[in-house]
Amino acid sequence: MGVQLTEPIRIGIVGAGNRGRNHAARYDSIPGAEVVAVADVDEAKARALAEQCGAESYPDHESMLDAADLDAANVCVHTTLHADIAVDALEAGAHVFCEKPMAGSYADAHRMSEAADRTGQRLAVQNQLLYTAETRAAKALADAGELGRIYHGIAARSPGFAFGGDGDPEEVPLGARRRGTPYVDGYGSPPFVREETAGGGVVLDLGSYTVGQLLYLMGSPDGDPPAVERVRGETFQTVPERFDAEGGTGESSEYARRIEESGYDVEDVSAAFVTFEDGSVLSVRASWSRYMEDESSAVVGTEGGVRLDSFEYFSTVADVEMRASADLEEYLFRKQFLDGERGRAAYESGIWADPLYHWVESLRGRADPLPTDDLALESMVVTDGIYRSAELGREVTREEVVEGADGNSGAE
Repeated sequence: MGVQLTEPIRIGIVGAGNRGRNHAARYDSIPGAEVVAVADVDEAKARALAEQCGAESYPDHESMLDAADLDAANVCVHTTLHADIAVDALEAGAHVFCEKPMAGSYADAHRMSEAADRTGQRLAVQNQLLYTAETRAAKALADAGELGRIYHGIAARSPGFAFGGDGDPEEVPLGARRRGTPYVDGYGSPPFVREETAGGGVVLDLGSYTVGQLLYLMGSPDGDPPAVERVRGETFQTVPERFDAEGGTGESSEYARRIEESGYDVEDVSAAFVTFEDGSVLSVRASWSRYMEDESSAVVGTEGGVRLDSFEYFSTVADVEMRASADLEEYLFRKQFLDGERGRAAYESGIWADPLYHWVESLRGRADPLPTDDLALESMVVTDGIYRSAELGREVTREEVVEGADGNSGAE
């Protein structure tokens, strides 16, 4: 396991906005975790959240890292700020948990990964789809050889969760949406739809979930992802066309106002095709708003396949074509209760699917962590590849995506 910290795990949260407040509430229900510091350039927000947590507040992450006695830092700021803060925290001797997506570019994500390797600190990146019952069951089938040689994955839509920090997680599908654009459709804030702060649109926002999940399912039993060889992708901005400000009335005019007010300049639909070095391929569909029924993520091999939403297992038995459902609740119950007292407690409290719970458990030395940093870094090869391919109008190679990342200074 490598890391076994003395309890409580002392955590500093960087970013006191919606994500930071959400993470703080969730840590409150996780055994062995204690939020002791909160940093935000909006000092009023930092003070307010710190008071709720019984923690100290700081005006920026640098002063927090200098003054607070931390075991770990939790990065909950805009995507394009992730890398600098994460690298500073790692170099200050803190383990780091970073919100998804890992960074605004592969180059920045590579800097984070290199800093973790150099310092020996643990870096984790949020991807809740890695811990769902559907993913756990699909991975068990794949690792047991029941799917044979996996040659095709589909990253589209999978069952996930929204964690409120005050009880059982709420089931929420993640991936290709029929409708649900940040800020425009009433949730989230304008920075979600501005490239300057978000790094991109739906490719990074939702694609980082499903691409990371499929890399995990298509990878080795240890979770190491297959290596990307080349990517062909396209991106589309369709939402502003739905609600043209000229002539809009009623609700349409309000949507148009929010689009203009937010500075909306990112993609909201994307389609891509990825080829890996082992010959397997991945189809990617990501959308905030698209006139099409929902598509399920899936993984397919030479001896079987799994659809994730809703979960089904396909195979051939005695020359009979099988299409089987699964009792995932019973499967999850057994897995959690066979994990002893901590597994039962996690099941009963509803935190079993929370990435923050697994992060803290790994720091306590009670669980082997999934390689979320490696999965997120390889996901960035895919997402950067989609943007580069769309820009150039052709397929791009891995080398074209990662070129210049080694020794990158962080300047965009």
